[in-house]
Amino acid sequence: MTEFIREAGKKLPAFTRDIFSIRADSDLAQLALIHAGAGIGACQVALARRDALVRVLPKVFALQLDTWITMYEDLRASLRCRATFDALAAGLERYARARGFQGQ
Repeated sequence: MTEFIREAGKKLPAFTRDIFSIRADSDLAQLALIHAGAGIGACQVALARRDALVRVLPKVFALQLDTWITMYEDLRASLRCRATFDALAAGLERYARARGFQGQ
């Protein structure tokens, strides 16, 4: 079970896999279904804005999920891996702050 499903289940107890006529475990497949007009779907607000999707039910259905950046402990000593990790972390932090995301 994904973090999204767990959080959605807490906020909306009736939110179970069984209530959906079309569903996909892949985030990319879900986004493709939304774009194809298969019904109402959930995605990150920034993606929806980028793709000019219309947000519905923002007061009823809005989840705040954590974002984690991780790497294997034994790779921390690798200068290439560390540089890549640091650049990714800095880029994600800039992205999140520019869009007013909480919890940075």
